[in-house]
Amino acid sequence: MARRASRIAPGDIEYVPTSAAEQVAHADALRRHGQDHPDHRAQDFAEAAEYYAFAGDHETAENLFRAALADGGRVAGSLHGYYADFLFTRDRPDEALALIETARKARPDDPDVFVIIGETLDEHGHHEQAARWLTTGLVRYYGDLAEITVDDLEDDPDGQIMAADRLRARRNAELAPDHIDNLIAAIIENTDEL
Repeated sequence: MARRASRIAPGDIEYVPTSAAEQVAHADALRRHGQDHPDHRAQDFAEAAEYYAFAGDHETAENLFRAALADGGRVAGSLHGYYADFLFTRDRPDEALALIETARKARPDDPDVFVIIGETLDEHGHHEQAARWLTTGLVRYYGDLAEITVDDLEDDPDGQIMAADRLRARRNAELAPDHIDNLIAAIIENTDEL
């Protein structure tokens, strides 16, 4: 699971606990904050779940992922993607894929949802599904894929990330390059940002 800096930190700075003891202490603080602040509960529980997982407390992590889903509040990125990644790492691919299917049926339009789930699928060997997922993200974001230009992708970080992740997944799946692959490949060759 990818580590992200927590938004709750000493001195209001980005904070990434590194030792297992720091991860558990930070996860405990996030969980308490979520219990006390219902408007942040899903976000806090999702972050706490990731830190418990990093520290090896998988049971608590899973309980918090489930509580965050049940809460239904907003989680930056994709709660379904984060939880699916956890399930894949616990050798529970059927549950992970079912969770991603639930996310698909919700018809998301947030590029972060497509990026996180696409990267999760690709990282866990589901390359063609990752490519399809990211293609859907690009269609929801831009409309018709055939009309996407290099200017569209150059001017838009969200579009660039989705297209670059899609290219990686398609290459991993050994699919022949298409129009979007060629556009983003040219951008990647000319920048160090992706």
